[in-house]
Amino acid sequence: MNESEEHPGFGPAEPLPSPPPLDFRAARKRFFTALVASVVIPFAFFGLYSYYTYERALTESGESLQQFVRVIGEKANTVFSINRELISRIEDMLGNGDADFIARDQTALHEALRHLVESHPQIAALSVLDSRGHLILSSRFMPAPDVSVGDRADFIATRDARARFHISLPERGRVKNTDIVNTLTARVAKDGRFLGAISIALRRDYLIDFYRQLSADDPALTLALHREDGAVLARYPAPPPHAPERHSVLAAAFAQGEPAGLLRYVSPLDNDEKLTAFRRVGDYPLYAAAGFAIRDVRLAWWRRDVSIAAIALIPCIALWVLIGFSLRRLKAEEASWHNWRGELARRRSAEAATRRMQRMGALGNLVANVAHDFNNLLMVVTSNMEIARRKGYNGLEKEVTAVGRASVSAQALARRLMSVARRQPLQMQVIRLDRWMMETEPLIRASVGDKVKLHTQVSGTMWPVRVDATELTSALINIAVNAKDAMPDGGDLHIQCNNARYQDVPGGLVENEYVVIACKDSGTGMRPEVAKHAFEPLFTTKAPGAGTGLGLAQVLAMAEQAGGMARATSAWGYGTTIYIYLPRWTGEADAPQDTAPESGVQRHAPTSTVLLVEDNDEVAAGLCAVLEVLGWRAHHEPSGDAALRVLEAGHEFDLVLSDIQMPGTYDGIRLAEWIRTMRPQQPVTLMTGYADQLEQARRTGVAILAKPFNIDDLKALLDGLPARHHI
Repeated sequence: MNESEEHPGFGPAEPLPSPPPLDFRAARKRFFTALVASVVIPFAFFGLYSYYTYERALTESGESLQQFVRVIGEKANTVFSINRELISRIEDMLGNGDADFIARDQTALHEALRHLVESHPQIAALSVLDSRGHLILSSRFMPAPDVSVGDRADFIATRDARARFHISLPERGRVKNTDIVNTLTARVAKDGRFLGAISIALRRDYLIDFYRQLSADDPALTLALHREDGAVLARYPAPPPHAPERHSVLAAAFAQGEPAGLLRYVSPLDNDEKLTAFRRVGDYPLYAAAGFAIRDVRLAWWRRDVSIAAIALIPCIALWVLIGFSLRRLKAEEASWHNWRGELARRRSAEAATRRMQRMGALGNLVANVAHDFNNLLMVVTSNMEIARRKGYNGLEKEVTAVGRASVSAQALARRLMSVARRQPLQMQVIRLDRWMMETEPLIRASVGDKVKLHTQVSGTMWPVRVDATELTSALINIAVNAKDAMPDGGDLHIQCNNARYQDVPGGLVENEYVVIACKDSGTGMRPEVAKHAFEPLFTTKAPGAGTGLGLAQVLAMAEQAGGMARATSAWGYGTTIYIYLPRWTGEADAPQDTAPESGVQRHAPTSTVLLVEDNDEVAAGLCAVLEVLGWRAHHEPSGDAALRVLEAGHEFDLVLSDIQMPGTYDGIRLAEWIRTMRPQQPVTLMTGYADQLEQARRTGVAILAKPFNIDDLKALLDGLPARHHI
């Protein structure tokens, strides 16, 4: 592997902030001055010391409250995020169905809601209300009781504002009298009609019990959850019986828009002077709050420092105590300072890793989408080339042949893009590297050229591995091409295959048995700042136009899709070694797939008809033309929903040929499942260019064509179809 220039997209890491100056000598001098002051003016010293410790107590109390409020805020965020997820699932379940739709399927919907609630003890009930507030579906009752909440303020507010996430005041359930807080979401039809609301009843005692456990070691602590208007949703300990529903002081603080803060005020709930920290809960209209009464802070301060106050009256003892206390304080501050440095470094490292993973994920999705659209365009090109070939070229044989060669190269590029994005349909098979390497070595040798000497060493007792052999061949060729570029004046490339058992596992691997392919070159190597980005897609240090940055990214993708990993070790001036770890395969060998195709039936147009379901008009036009050339009649529908309507109308076809990824309710897989259930004699074949969709499609048990496919694949599929039996 080689490095020819610094990559412009990666600058130096942001430097950590400079530590504050620490002068321990000056601190000691101040302590000796304090000794003299403790003799001359002991009471003045006592007053200053008391002030300092009191302010410190307030500061520590504030820091402790901020920790508590962060904990209860995260708990509330988790609870209401679950509510939001459940609401989303219920919306997907109900769609735009009205009360009549729900009534027809109330039993199944009730069971579905009950199943959702079972794993969430904090939820008292999931309910669906109609546009007048009547309960029409419940997770607790079947059938739903005749209860209406149309007069309740939370339902009215949700209806009037078409609210997506409204949180009610605490109240009692109208059926079981449970102490709850409701989360409501309006259901709105496509035409804007208010269909009703979805309501999740959250048990208040779930939050209160959590607050009680959290404050068990500190009975002076008050924990609460508020709406952004100051309304108290849950509080421990509970407010006095006649306390107002809303905390006016906190409501004013929330209205300032600050996500967090620390306040000192007289509480309108119990008239105590409080020190309170608050924090917004995610993106919800909620705030978590934790507080201490100032009298409890003073009491704790007095109990903690009263002994020092008494000793301060005796100059000598006061000096010793003060020096010991101060030295411990300095030591703690120094330890805290070093801990802060380490935590800051770890946090920045984690944030950098997270940003890198997000960039890689976004880049992978972009590459996969581009490659998918590229494959669709190649389908159009290859289809029309095949039509031209079957029509005798019409004087354009040379030009069409040139386009064909270019399309083959384009298909190879698209395959590399899909492989890097981990979307390439895989053909996994069990192979032994001692046999496979003998067949692949000529391709690798051709890739390194005449100046580089290739040395292979493969044990005769290699364990089997399960991998896409084509992808593994591409990976070794990519490594060989990179090695050749790193050795422009010639050199050696060693490929060694060994079996290995790992207990002290290299980073990223689980303890297992692996087949390890080590590819070591004698090239220029890579600097550390380049080596850490070597496997990133589109990262290259080669000159513009000399590389795509997909080579090592494909190596890593291949290894991970086989259940292993890849890593690189390199030193500038000493070459690079790429390690590929493939897990040992202990299962059965793959069944042979070269069985003879089912004999076809001779058909005559126009009786032989294909229902083509494809949302890309250009691809559909090309396939329709190819089908006509093959003597078949094609009926095209642009979506699974449209195809379903044609099939439900009773039309018959010799084959349903459908893409998987399509807009609408029914994609290709759902359409195939419907056909297998409702018309089991109807042949159906799915088309896709994504590996994950390919695995989903295989589970349906129908035939699959991996895009891009050629006309011979399509013809073989059509010739193998049984004759249509008309009903």
